[in-house]
Amino acid sequence: MLDKLDWQTDRVLIDEWVFRLEHSASGNLASGTDYFRFSKTKELVDQYARYWATLQGFAPNNVFELGIWDGGSVVLWFEHLHPKKHVALDLKTDGDSKYFQGYLKSKGVGSRIKTYWGTNQADEEALRRIVADEFVGPIDLVIDDASHLYGPTKASFQFLFPLLRPGGIYIIEDWAWAHWKGIQIGHAKDELTPLIFELVEAAGSSTTLIADVSVFQSFVALYAVRWRFKSRLRYRSISIDIQNPLDQAIIKQAPRASRRLLQTRSRASAGRAALRW
Repeated sequence: MLDKLDWQTDRVLIDEWVFRLEHSASGNLASGTDYFRFSKTKELVDQYARYWATLQGFAPNNVFELGIWDGGSVVLWFEHLHPKKHVALDLKTDGDSKYFQGYLKSKGVGSRIKTYWGTNQADEEALRRIVADEFVGPIDLVIDDASHLYGPTKASFQFLFPLLRPGGIYIIEDWAWAHWKGIQIGHAKDELTPLIFELVEAAGSSTTLIADVSVFQSFVALYAVRWRFKSRLRYRSISIDIQNPLDQAIIKQAPRASRRLLQTRSRASAGRAALRW
């Protein structure tokens, strides 16, 4: 689908849906025109297109997106990936725009797309509650396009990466912002580059955590090892020893772990899943 996007000077179109390109918006859109504010560039989307083309047969059922902005990214990935459930959160409290609400109603996908506003990506309790309430089965894809800061990004990864299905994908977008001229998202201590180095080292230090790291100029994609658990297990507690920079990676599920996360027949609230650095 990405190769069929209609890119224009100040907008990109998906069928009748208008995405205003924030980086090049010229004000040419007619007064009263509705649109999604869209911060992704064509170069970024082209990088994604090249990456998705390498993933033969990858069809995610459950997608968790961190960062909503104006909803355009949610719509883009939903149209491209067609997941059964797409959940997104944002720290802002804006709420769904009328244009976004119109998309949900027009497409009849209100039950398949759910947004959580005023939610911190580093809030483990909020993440646990959302995963337990929204997803049936493990997560297939996480796209982190939220704070772009070291601490919150790491916190989200620590909790969500262990919840990926075997062979699932975790994407961290705009990891290189500290190296881009004219871009200042946070202080030097907040940049994501050290975290990416840590993850690359982790991939090389263990065969039981990260199977592959694909680094693009605008995003990094981490491919979860195809670990397997017997479905008959009611709980799981697995320790994985990893050399620096990870001292130990621990995946834990409490006895009351969610049936949907463990794919068992027990019905309970989601248990704890943590990846400790």
